[in-house]
Amino acid sequence: MMEKTVLFWLIQSLIVLFGIAIGHSYLLLRLRREENRRRELEIMLMEKRTEVLKQGKMVAKDLEEALYKAKVQQEIDDIIRKDQA
Repeated sequence: MMEKTVLFWLIQSLIVLFGIAIGHSYLLLRLRREENRRRELEIMLMEKRTEVLKQGKMVAKDLEEALYKAKVQQEIDDIIRKDQA
């Protein structure tokens, strides 16, 4: 009778350890998935950041060019007004 009890508890202990091992593996798998997802998001963010910076530079250059043209047009208009006056 004692041998059956010891065998029963040994089997129960092995089942518990097996469950812990399975649970640990499952948690590690989920953590790796989350980490991979985070890395993918960081890569996408870096790509978007470089794209936005390029677009920002283009907008700044276009704005600077528009301001320069407006300044030149203003000077031309001032010269024409002086000649007419």
